[in-house]
Amino acid sequence: MSNIVCELKNVQFTYPKSDKGVKDINIYVNEGSIVGLLGESGCGKSTLAKCIAGLLKVDSGELNCQKLGYIFQDNYAALNPKKTVEWLFKEVIRYNDKEALPKADLIIKEMLDEVELDETVLNHRPNELSGGQRQRVGIAMALLSNPKILIADEPVSALDVTVQKQVIKLLQKLNKEKNLAILFISHDIKVVRDLCGYIYILKDGKIVEEGDTEKIFDRPEEEYTRNLLDSSFLTK
Repeated sequence: MSNIVCELKNVQFTYPKSDKGVKDINIYVNEGSIVGLLGESGCGKSTLAKCIAGLLKVDSGELNCQKLGYIFQDNYAALNPKKTVEWLFKEVIRYNDKEALPKADLIIKEMLDEVELDETVLNHRPNELSGGQRQRVGIAMALLSNPKILIADEPVSALDVTVQKQVIKLLQKLNKEKNLAILFISHDIKVVRDLCGYIYILKDGKIVEEGDTEKIFDRPEEEYTRNLLDSSFLTK
């Protein structure tokens, strides 16, 4: 059996003065796998991602994950607009390993090569970059912490189709070359189908179905899953 790099057992979180959140979540992600978390907007996907990343404190359950990196949906909002890309990268290195700071320039150069960015971006602030460049910067920052798993929270939803394909191709390359696990969170059925080997279906904060991608798309068991897939107008 593959090494599990992230596992949730009976995880629950409810927002204060609300019934919204996630309920009794049981999922796991194996080393080197790409797992999809699929559901409609508002079903609790981003809430669950924030619970996994420790941005929200769960009410109950077990959450055991190895070191993770987080890719935000909107890196325009996530990146400090007053700082250059070089400063942002060095701040991540400083936070994770101060002893590595003397080698920061070399580490950054290698990371830019990995995410296919030119060194000229280092002198720019986030608002001076294209959406695709900002997302690659966000991926690079996630990778600088040397994670075992990436939590990718709707990472291509704000990008145009051409740039989406480029970012997906990059994630596939990183997964293969680094044996890096990815939990890919999205409402985009086609992207999840093309990218993920295993899928969890989330509805109203609960996992209602799970399975290998082929099984989910060819033989869904739940009516909700069938309706969700039908809404995509996918054809074989």
